[in-house]
Amino acid sequence: MLRTSLLAVALLGWSSLAAAQPASGEDMPAPPPQGAPAPPPPEVAPPSPAMAQPPPPEPVEPPKKIPKISITMAPILLGLPLIELTAEYRVARKIGVSITVGAGKRSIEGSFGAKANGTEIEAGAQFRYYAIGSFRHGMEVGVQLLEEYVKFDEPLPANIVGVAAGGFTAGGFLGYKIATGIGFTFEAQLGARYLVVEPTVQGSGSFDGIEKWQPLLHLNVGWSF
Repeated sequence: MLRTSLLAVALLGWSSLAAAQPASGEDMPAPPPQGAPAPPPPEVAPPSPAMAQPPPPEPVEPPKKIPKISITMAPILLGLPLIELTAEYRVARKIGVSITVGAGKRSIEGSFGAKANGTEIEAGAQFRYYAIGSFRHGMEVGVQLLEEYVKFDEPLPANIVGVAAGGFTAGGFLGYKIATGIGFTFEAQLGARYLVVEPTVQGSGSFDGIEKWQPLLHLNVGWSF
């Protein structure tokens, strides 16, 4: 009886000790090796930068259209009164040719205040080279041919024995023309012309008072298109 009780106590103690021990070495986590470096963190690729978009192209302003024709008049001659019109045609970017026509009244004052009145008709042409700029806006260098015919009313005043005006002249000039975007045009020319063919003298007198060199001046306004 006593032997049986001792055997039971011994078996119970051995069971408790076995339960406290681990089941096997496989169930225990392996300790990390001593002195081994920690594995590096995984590399993360940097985000690819967005491709830079080129700036939108700036709008290109189309070149201004160069007119083909200019039609102008001389307002200062209206006081004679004389209407003078000039039409210029662009042959090339820097070359223009023009035709001038005019008609009106012409008066010449003689001695003692007497005046001889007549009618004037004129026609001429110009060649223009735009040394600076172009047909639309530039400086002109040119030559002019102009025929002026004046027919005075007869009979002439008593104290005027002979009268003459006009004639055929040729000369050169420098000028400048500006044609705005809407077409308004201003033109100025200054030069000198030489009297090539003298006008016919009306009346019974004759004289040599006609100047060979004469000024050439034009101040015109008009339109280009």
